[in-house]
Amino acid sequence: MNKINIIEGKAFYCGDLVNTDVMSPGRFEPYESNELLASIALIDYESEIPFVDPATKRSPFTIIFAGHEFGCGSSRDSAPSALAYAGAKIVIARSFARIFYRNCINMGVLLPVTYDHSFDESVIGKNVEVNVLDRTFTVDGEIYSYSDFGPIKDIVEAGGLTPFNKLSTGM
Repeated sequence: MNKINIIEGKAFYCGDLVNTDVMSPGRFEPYESNELLASIALIDYESEIPFVDPATKRSPFTIIFAGHEFGCGSSRDSAPSALAYAGAKIVIARSFARIFYRNCINMGVLLPVTYDHSFDESVIGKNVEVNVLDRTFTVDGEIYSYSDFGPIKDIVEAGGLTPFNKLSTGM
């Protein structure tokens, strides 16, 4: 992932306790390509509107709003990758399962924002702008502020923990 300043796109919504096995189901393993992983992202999530467009096998949604414990379940590290390969860049959740949160950061594929929001399915398809520098996001003209990431943003921008450590040590 490159320098993150502004992320714009359409919103998707996931409720509470969305399991990593729903995000990248094991029945598709081994994942033969990033394209396959993108095409099955959230395939088992029950929603009237699918996260991935079956025709393009990509997601029209860049920002995911989620409930509590997003990414619970197994330590399936393919879950954040599936979302990112499909087109998501940021997840704004009430809370994250710890291992999913760390996988997002360590792999450098998604920016996880913890924010106790009140959004629901009605946010699906709305245009959202996330200003990472100002730590704000805008939905329907309303601006929301979230906490500073500290070094997390730098790790994600570097492409994950290993590339970040290499940059930090000058390797």
